[in-house]
Amino acid sequence: MTKEPSPQLEQFAAADKDGTLYSASLQIALYSSQPLEAIGERAVACYRLFMARYGADVDRYHAENMRQSRAFSQKYADVFPTLCQARGLSLPEYKIFRRKGDTHDFLPPVFHTTAYHEFSVLELDLPPDVAEDPNELVNWVTELAEAFPFRCGTVGYSLCWNDGSADRVPVVPNLVAPFYKRYPGFAWATPGEIADHPLPPVNWLTLLGPEVTEKLGGIEQVRKDLKDDAISVQPMGSGLCIRAGEAPQLGDRNRGDDLPLYRKVGSYLKPYRGNEYIEFDGFDAHGSEAWLARFDD
Repeated sequence: MTKEPSPQLEQFAAADKDGTLYSASLQIALYSSQPLEAIGERAVACYRLFMARYGADVDRYHAENMRQSRAFSQKYADVFPTLCQARGLSLPEYKIFRRKGDTHDFLPPVFHTTAYHEFSVLELDLPPDVAEDPNELVNWVTELAEAFPFRCGTVGYSLCWNDGSADRVPVVPNLVAPFYKRYPGFAWATPGEIADHPLPPVNWLTLLGPEVTEKLGGIEQVRKDLKDDAISVQPMGSGLCIRAGEAPQLGDRNRGDDLPLYRKVGSYLKPYRGNEYIEFDGFDAHGSEAWLARFDD
């Protein structure tokens, strides 16, 4: 039986009359449950790290209470820091991203903060070619993790889309659902939907905050438990980072590649993932749970 060729990340893109519907990205998602006054300045530190690298590439922003995104310039660079000076349960809704011309694109690089009640997510969607130098990418994730008090986090390939520029919810979920079912390495595109889960599904990098690290017996115990030449465990921020392989992978169920290193980490952390009910757009309840549990065994 002839195997299908491995996909190139450029294949995961589509557009319509309004612009790009979705595209591949390298997603960094850091989760927190601390109030805004405790994490606001730390989120601003991450924002400044992002802008130092990608500020010249972004040209639109959207802050909470804005009906539509607006053109970004240095005049508006302090909008996010100002929002983070308020008091509240969680991070403000804010996104800054790239658009092409007069389209309604939502393209990497993206800096996005969102929340569900007290559960915040700081999300970066970067051009996927940053993974070509995985060690440099880990170094930058380390900078972000030193700045932001995460309770958990993941780093891996994703599909970047959002309805901040055009209404994509009726269209995109059904278009990308087959990719999530076939390629297990894709992280969920909108991590705010699982912000309240104890742990999101693992990925190439899985960050664990101090609470889970302590429950697991500390970093040395995790190293012993996950003993594998292809899996490394290192301190990161106030917790640790589990690295499953040299670089992020997509896998491909049609080719029999279900990412065994990811599965080893996922099986190890299964008791901490939780069983919160969710039904993703593009999936029914059973399919949603199957996707969340894809690395459990």
